[in-house]
Amino acid sequence: MRIRSSLRKKSIYALSLYLCFFIATIGSVAYLVVEPPVRSNIERNLDLRTELLASQIKSPFNRAVGVLNSLVGVAQSQQKGTNQPQILGRIIASSDQVIASGGVWPEPQQIDGSLRYVSLFFNKGEDGRIEQIHSYNNPESSGYHTESWYLSVVNLPENSVAWSNVYTDPYTQVQMITASQPYFIDGEFAGVATVDISLETLFDFVKGHTEKYQLGVSISDPGGKLLLEHAFHLTRDRYISEIEVADIGWRVRVINSQLTVSDEVFGQVMRVEAGILPFLLICVLVGYYTLNRYVIKPIISIAKKVDVSKTGGIIDIHYDSEDEIKHLIETINEKTVYLEAEKVKAQASTNAKTAFLATLSHEIRTPMNGVLGTAQILLKTPLNEEQRKHLKTLYDSGDHMMTLLNEILDYSKIEQGHMEFDNNPFPFDSIIGSVNSVYYTLCAEKGLQFKVYTTVPTGRWYCADKARLRQVLFNLLNNAVKFTARGLVEVYFEEHTREQANYLSIKVKDTGIGIPESAQKRIFRPFEQAESSTTRRFGGTGLGLAIVKQIAEQMGGSVAVSSQVGLGTCFTVELALECTSPETESPEPRYKLNYQGLRALIVEDNRTNAIIIETFLRNKGFSCERVENGEQAIACVTQHPFDLILMDNHMPVMDGIEAITAIRAMDSPCRHTLIFGCTADVFKETRERMLGVGADHIIAKPIVEAELDDALFQHAKLLYQFRAEDVQAQVEEQSIESLLVGFYIAIENGELTQAHNAISQIRGQHKDAIEPALAQSLARIEQQLSENKQPDQEEINLLTVLLAD
Repeated sequence: MRIRSSLRKKSIYALSLYLCFFIATIGSVAYLVVEPPVRSNIERNLDLRTELLASQIKSPFNRAVGVLNSLVGVAQSQQKGTNQPQILGRIIASSDQVIASGGVWPEPQQIDGSLRYVSLFFNKGEDGRIEQIHSYNNPESSGYHTESWYLSVVNLPENSVAWSNVYTDPYTQVQMITASQPYFIDGEFAGVATVDISLETLFDFVKGHTEKYQLGVSISDPGGKLLLEHAFHLTRDRYISEIEVADIGWRVRVINSQLTVSDEVFGQVMRVEAGILPFLLICVLVGYYTLNRYVIKPIISIAKKVDVSKTGGIIDIHYDSEDEIKHLIETINEKTVYLEAEKVKAQASTNAKTAFLATLSHEIRTPMNGVLGTAQILLKTPLNEEQRKHLKTLYDSGDHMMTLLNEILDYSKIEQGHMEFDNNPFPFDSIIGSVNSVYYTLCAEKGLQFKVYTTVPTGRWYCADKARLRQVLFNLLNNAVKFTARGLVEVYFEEHTREQANYLSIKVKDTGIGIPESAQKRIFRPFEQAESSTTRRFGGTGLGLAIVKQIAEQMGGSVAVSSQVGLGTCFTVELALECTSPETESPEPRYKLNYQGLRALIVEDNRTNAIIIETFLRNKGFSCERVENGEQAIACVTQHPFDLILMDNHMPVMDGIEAITAIRAMDSPCRHTLIFGCTADVFKETRERMLGVGADHIIAKPIVEAELDDALFQHAKLLYQFRAEDVQAQVEEQSIESLLVGFYIAIENGELTQAHNAISQIRGQHKDAIEPALAQSLARIEQQLSENKQPDQEEINLLTVLLAD
């Protein structure tokens, strides 16, 4: 048996699958175990980053509040001092870079009653220089005391700070925010101090910080207005850290701009697996080495040994481990020894069975040759009607017994695989003719209708074993006729193609007793019939359908059955038959040979068989001599030349094969004598052995005279080889009986041309005086044959009656 796969490959696949499964399992477990703490840690780190960023945002605001407190202190302590502007300017100049401007805004007319507005407001330039702004002191203006940043703190207690909304400075176009704080003198509200913070620098700092740490940030004021958004791309499963900046009320939201939390968790899990993978690979390699060394290699060695020792022999493998593999080796060896012993017994049993069947066949055929031969001889003698009837019954009974014996032998050949198939071209019409000629009369005798339907193209030829095809048909039809008491028997032939193969479908239908559904599978088994009562009522061995099934299967087909009890049965057989071209050879004319003066030697140890054969030959004109064994035959051939030798096989002293071998080895013309092997042993091996040593033809016992005539005609040249030319040329015109038999055979084989020739010869022999009824019958049959049609069975029966009269 060809090994389609390898254990090594399978083990590699299995270990690879195990590795993948293990990695996936570890990854899944690691993810489930690592993910919660890793996620929590990553989120905590992001929260810390957010708090840090918020504190960094709050830091310049805190410094701005410090500057604001300084301005308030100056305003409260040095209200009437002449150096107040210088002090305020220096405070603004020394302040944080984010502070763009600042000053104090006294209550109108608070400092100088003659002046309505006396604000001290200073602006810091990009170069750090301080410039005092006086435009807010214009008495014609509405006044700074009406501004929202001023009014927002008028009623606030001391040390309170108010933050304005973010606005865009109209001069610099920079986002700004103003911190305002009221100041008091002697407990009375005296004005407001302000500090303006530029957000541009602050926001640049925030952007740089987030880029450094791969963060995204979003800042909005207390009203929800977006102040800054940088790399803040929200996606699914992205954690957002959120915090509110104290005092100013800003909401800061921070995310990881590069990776989600899940991505970072997955990355950490992958790093864990990357550390484990080399260790796993080493474990897999060690596992494969161990598995290969201790399991796979021994099993492969066992497989190789078993493959080498297909015909027998134990598995010789050195294996030390006391495990299941050693137990397997020992068990296989024990079973091998046991099976070899049983094989010897089975072979001996088969040989004994074959020898028994050969002996049985020989022992049955030998007396049956006497019975059937005597019946054939007596049927040709003058008999009254009753005597002829009894002899016919005797012959039919013997013939039936031979049919049963042949079925047993056929199935024995099938069991041993020795079923022979002889594939030769033949016309399909010959099958139809054979079926019609045999079963039309049988059905008519039982009062049954018999019909044949075919859709097979006219003139179709097949290349197959015609005899086996007829055997299938006849077995099915015999059953149909046997089990049908009234009604009809029909045969359907149909040709079809399936999977580029040509099939012949045969259906045999009857209206007989039917087969129960429970028995429909059993009937194809050997020695089985539908019921035990069937054998008692109808007879038979129960082998016919088993043989049909085996032949059908060996011819590439199948057999099936459908049946209803009391309604009938239909058998369907499918056979794969190869179509072929018709043979164009014209049939040879048959003549009745003149055997007068020919000498025949009968070599037969059974006296009855010898008498039967001698009677057959003497009736034909032969002069005969009988001997009982091969040694006597050689002595006779040496003394007197013979034209024909009929040689039995199983004889005392010297058997037929040895005798034929000795005759063919003679150094005289006698070695060319025509030799027919006459044996009751019908096994192929015996026939081949006899033909192999020089027999010209084999005739099976019991001898049928028609078969003997065919064999003599076939070997006529050898039969007359020792006679003068005038004797060789002697032929007789065939009798009416012989012509009629030839006509029947031609019709049965579908050979319409040969049948037409036989009818023409019959007409020629009656040309001088022919009755009108016979002339009309011959004319009708000739007309049908000339149209390439099978003659009607009624016409054939009528012709037989007219010629008999």
